[in-house]
Amino acid sequence: LYLLPAVSVAQVCDDYPLYPSGSFNVSIDINGWMRTFQLFTPWNEFSCGKNNYCVGPPKEPRPLVINWHGCNAHVPVVAYQEQISKIEQAASDFNYYSITPVGSMEPFIEKYAWNTYGIKCGALEADDFLFAEKLLEYIQNNLCVDMSRIYSTGFSTGAFHSNALGCSMTDKFAGIAPVAGSLGRAYYDQCVDGAPISYLSFHSKDDQTVPYDGNIDWESQPDVTAMWEKRNGCTNETATVTYKSETTICKRKECPGAPVEDCTLVGLDHCWVGGRSGGFFTPGSCVKQEGDVDATTHMFETWEKEASMKRKKFKH
Repeated sequence: LYLLPAVSVAQVCDDYPLYPSGSFNVSIDINGWMRTFQLFTPWNEFSCGKNNYCVGPPKEPRPLVINWHGCNAHVPVVAYQEQISKIEQAASDFNYYSITPVGSMEPFIEKYAWNTYGIKCGALEADDFLFAEKLLEYIQNNLCVDMSRIYSTGFSTGAFHSNALGCSMTDKFAGIAPVAGSLGRAYYDQCVDGAPISYLSFHSKDDQTVPYDGNIDWESQPDVTAMWEKRNGCTNETATVTYKSETTICKRKECPGAPVEDCTLVGLDHCWVGGRSGGFFTPGSCVKQEGDVDATTHMFETWEKEASMKRKKFKH
């Protein structure tokens, strides 16, 4: 079990901030290897002046989302991931911190990403679970973050890594929201049992890169969703439709341990769901369709609702 150093959140929030509001590139030393990420720090919503102009970073703990990019050579990879996901913009709108890590380069295909459950797209020596652990250590020691509200999302290989972190580091995350990803079949048995975690997924039935129905190496999306339902204690719970259109249906189960929601689309390729740019095969295949759910907005709204429900439950 990885244990974070005992640093008071109140102490970090009261200290002079390490970074002002806005986006900054940060590097941390992991066993002599400098790993880099882009940090977005929100504004202090409690010190807003005229016209809602806010200055300075938060002085009260705020949530944080880690946004793992896919396996690609769209350099700079962080800028590309933000272009397709708009996570930083949503983090600003919802007053979250966000971190977009930079993957290492896979030496044979010369693309950048992660070594995780079911897919290897990083440098041979890269330990991206250790990277996640060190990010959490950095967050606790340096940012005014609510450590009970850290989320993981990602696209493609980054979605695989979010599933893997939800499986292996459940106690460190409030929820995961993989987009167009899966889980290696070899890891199903070790992930199906364990502590519950809020799960929200987005996947198109027409995804040509990470097939919705799986392949010889990767689980199908229905099987991944069923795995999280079992892990979260669902048995005969009825699914509630949270979003429905001609292209999208999102179904949610309030499992005893934690909720499971699955958004299924048609007509999109391997895309960050919701019409963001960045298709792989057919030009224009990721242009927003009428009725597509916006994955980014939907995940933030879901996390806010879940947090609100927990607060109400705690008060009673």
